[in-house]
Amino acid sequence: MNLRNRLACLMVLLLTIVLQSFSSPVQSLGAVCSSPSAPCPTKYSFESYQLPFKIKQQLVFGRTYKSAFFYAVILASVPAQDEAGECRHIEESARLDAQSLFPERKVFASHFGCAEELILYTNVNQSFNFMGIYAGVTKAEANKVLGRVRATGRFSTANIRRMQVVLEFST
Repeated sequence: MNLRNRLACLMVLLLTIVLQSFSSPVQSLGAVCSSPSAPCPTKYSFESYQLPFKIKQQLVFGRTYKSAFFYAVILASVPAQDEAGECRHIEESARLDAQSLFPERKVFASHFGCAEELILYTNVNQSFNFMGIYAGVTKAEANKVLGRVRATGRFSTANIRRMQVVLEFST
């Protein structure tokens, strides 16, 4: 191989490596950490009200990270903004109260539209912030959790959603 061909091969190889680093902005789907009492092995520091998931690789600014699909039971919701356009969400005291009813499953809350919030949840109306409980990876498991939620008599509008947690690591 002459020098010109070697340089051409090297350029193609380098270009391929560079393009691959930009072509996969979403990591593999991380497992949800569903226990409120167990630590979650992840590279991101989730807030107490967020549903954490495993992120194994180093975080890269501008990338999107997603959890595996799971079911949640939506317990309550509020409009994401008040009349003045300020962020509204379920209060932490209400989330902690609900968490005490279900100590083995993480109760979490969305903060759509709130300052510096990087966590989103799929398959929900982002005009509302909600409080939900992790309900498993199967519809059958979610139905059992919904039954337990309804048995409390406290969440009359409870419903099941299949969703993902999304970290938009960009601000």
